[in-house]
Amino acid sequence: MTAGLPCLRTVPSPLASRPRAGADLHVHTTHSDGLCSPCEVVIAAAGAGLAALAITDHDMVAALAIARPEATRLGLELVAGAELTCELNGREVHLLGHFLDDDDPSLLAALGQLRAGRGPRLQAMAEKLRDHGLVLDLDALRQCFPRAVLGRRHAAMYLVRTGQVASVREVFASFLGDGCPACVPKPRLDVFQAIGLVRSAGGVAGLAHPPYDLRAETLGQLAAAGLGAIEVAGPGISNRLGRRFRTWADEFHLVPIAGSDFHAPDRPGRWVGSITTPPADLERLRRARPANPSSDSSAESLKS
Repeated sequence: MTAGLPCLRTVPSPLASRPRAGADLHVHTTHSDGLCSPCEVVIAAAGAGLAALAITDHDMVAALAIARPEATRLGLELVAGAELTCELNGREVHLLGHFLDDDDPSLLAALGQLRAGRGPRLQAMAEKLRDHGLVLDLDALRQCFPRAVLGRRHAAMYLVRTGQVASVREVFASFLGDGCPACVPKPRLDVFQAIGLVRSAGGVAGLAHPPYDLRAETLGQLAAAGLGAIEVAGPGISNRLGRRFRTWADEFHLVPIAGSDFHAPDRPGRWVGSITTPPADLERLRRARPANPSSDSSAESLKS
């Protein structure tokens, strides 16, 4: 592992001498809940031999401007992306946006609203944790992670760092995991609205880590609303599920995409470049961008 780059596990040969191929289309940085900076993940992607990298922070696009000069320096294509927190039929789902205009006012406004709702969520989690004898100091938490969109993982890391709980895994298992006593749901966008936002920003909307019980009928509804891609490989997607999602991608004319969902170097098999999208599918994703985003029917429906 290269010193100073915890997200870069191996560098098999000098960067300039290696042919580049493939794209990791699902990577997080310190600007959401990742542990590596934008420049670190770019260097990691180049070191892994990737041709392209998508930074897809949760409800945030600020890392892109920081990463672009480093990507240019290393000759790596940086795909502008984000992961939007959404709701479908009362359930949380995540939507990836790729090839976004990260200066799009409507997109930025929606992402800002999602982030603004996280403050009250953290306060509510702190109060619930207090009932269990744990102290989550929100001012100290913000000082620990000044650029991040704060969420459960940051709270868990704080509790570990302050010696209140032994491990992040224990925090989630006992307090902050879904269904646990201190868990508070995140603010969410309606998934159909989010698809329209991504398309109006010139991007391709893709379903991230689809749930195991996703129904073909539901995916068809999303495709009819403008969904353009679906993750078919990634952490938590078994080979059996991946084959099903690929079949549905063909049926609904969606681009099959993949990525590591990188957050931290302590998650084996989820390092930058460990799961990639082939060049042909990256090109299909590029071609799936709306021809005229400003007149896209999904975008117009948001204004009615």
